[in-house]
Amino acid sequence: MREVSFSIPVSGVVRIDGGSATIIVNRAETIISFEAEAEAGKRFSLGPGRSTFDVILESARELVQNRAFNRFSAPELYSVARRDYPALKRGSFMSRVIASTPNHPSYKHHKYGRDYLSRIGPGLFALNDQYKFDKAPDGSAIYNNRPKIRKNDEGDKQAAWPRNTREG
Repeated sequence: MREVSFSIPVSGVVRIDGGSATIIVNRAETIISFEAEAEAGKRFSLGPGRSTFDVILESARELVQNRAFNRFSAPELYSVARRDYPALKRGSFMSRVIASTPNHPSYKHHKYGRDYLSRIGPGLFALNDQYKFDKAPDGSAIYNNRPKIRKNDEGDKQAAWPRNTREG
């Protein structure tokens, strides 16, 4: 097989109208559309004036109110938020949870933070007092996961339940 190189001068017109281009060469016409279709799930909107921080506060309040105690993990908080906002991205949500927790070691990496939560242990969070409701749905008080202080026989204050002390 043998190849022979050659060139043919061709004249044509290209018309660009908004989201499409029309190419005309001699009498042949081709139309190309530039309209991009939005992929589902890439972005979602919480509505005007709402942010992921608002969703975190709303979810934490709901979780604490339904449980009647103030301790939860970030995945539990995320599962509550996903009920109302199924398009919520996990990574973005978890990042905002850390940005809502001033005593978290990684809080310093977030420019815009809130003070909604407190870190009470590795992977455990609590809703700060100024943001929680006073009563659970059944009317009982919401506990803060802090031991109640009582006086012993000598009048000294001590925790209502002893800490787990192991010797060995």
